[in-house]
Amino acid sequence: MKLFFTALVAPLLLAMGLSACGGGGSGDIAVTGDIYDHPKLELYDNEHTTAEQVHLVGNQTADYTVLPPYGEEHSPRPLACGIYSATPTFEMVVHAMEHGAVAVWYTPASLDRDDLDTLTEISADHLNGNDYVIQAPYGGLDSAIMLVAWGVRLPLEELNVDLIEQFFDEFHDEAPEPLAAGGCATAR
Repeated sequence: MKLFFTALVAPLLLAMGLSACGGGGSGDIAVTGDIYDHPKLELYDNEHTTAEQVHLVGNQTADYTVLPPYGEEHSPRPLACGIYSATPTFEMVVHAMEHGAVAVWYTPASLDRDDLDTLTEISADHLNGNDYVIQAPYGGLDSAIMLVAWGVRLPLEELNVDLIEQFFDEFHDEAPEPLAAGGCATAR
C-alpha cells in the first residue's frame, strides 16, 4: 500500500498543489524554475546587443527597433538611476542599461494605487541595495509593466513580485559595461 501511495498518489497530489499555487494571477505565469522558461521573455542577441555600442552625437535621437528599447544606440550620458514620475528619454535609459541597470516601465492607467506603491517599493529596495534601477511611466506599453535590461524584456500583465525579483536576480548587472564604470549614478 505504501508503494502505491508513493508511486501514484504522491505525484498526483504534488501536481495538484503546484497547479493551485499562483503568484502571478491570470495574466502571468508564475515561474518556479528558470526565468528563461517564461513564455513572454524576449531575448535579443543581435548586432544591437554587442559590446560595440554607438553613442549618439549632439541632439541626435535613436530610431529604436522596439519601445521601450533593450539596447541599441544611445546617449553618451546615462540617466541617473531613480524613480521617475515622467517618461525620461530612452537614449539615456539605454546608456544606463549598458552599465547593468534594470528599467521598470509601467502604464499608469493599468496599475491601481496599491500596485504602483508596491512596484515603487520594490524599485526603492533595489536602489537602497545599490542596484541600478530606473522606474518610470510609459503610456506606450502593451502591458501593465515592462521589465527591461540589456538585451532582454519581460512584459507583465499585472504586478508579479516573484517575477520582478527573478528578473533582477538574473539580469541586473548583465551588460557590456560594468556597473563600476559609473553608468547610472543614483539620483537622490
